[in-house]
Amino acid sequence: MTTAGNLTAALGIERRKGNLSSETEHHLRHEWRRCGWQSEDAVLMAPLSQEIDRLEREAATLRRLRAEIFGVA
Repeated sequence: MTTAGNLTAALGIERRKGNLSSETEHHLRHEWRRCGWQSEDAVLMAPLSQEIDRLEREAATLRRLRAEIFGVA
């Protein structure tokens, strides 16, 4: 199985466990399809790294808003 295939299978498992949103799974599958399933690992890793960065920014924003609005750190 290709690296992209392994990544896709792992995403599906994590989504079914409730650890990953279907939107994130769909987005990453789309990005890997765009890169090409046979791409080098570094090419496939780039969208994954970008998604991690985006989700970390989103989580930080939600934490900040929770603290500002509810006073909960």
